[in-house]
Amino acid sequence: MWIIFTIFDFAIHNMKQAIVFIFIGVFFLSCKDTWNEDDKTAFKQTCLSDAKAWAGTDAKAETYCNCVMDKILAKYPHENDALEHLDSIIKDPELLHCRAVIGK
Repeated sequence: MWIIFTIFDFAIHNMKQAIVFIFIGVFFLSCKDTWNEDDKTAFKQTCLSDAKAWAGTDAKAETYCNCVMDKILAKYPHENDALEHLDSIIKDPELLHCRAVIGK
């Protein structure tokens, strides 16, 4: 698991890479089809680690990551679906809206 966070530290300023690495990390943590609590926790922790660097405050990072997670889980209830659609997730206007909500 530490390798995932190391990779995120490297890609911290590039959101596109960060989202890809989040899903790759979640994929390696669990090859199941559904999002279990461990997958959700890993996704959120990694998102928070990245977002805290650019969001300005911990509260904004939390708001952003909750927004992203809610939208991804709603659109891709099965983890494998999310992994198969990484390109469209990265460009998804709804996820870009999550960033706009916190003023970034």
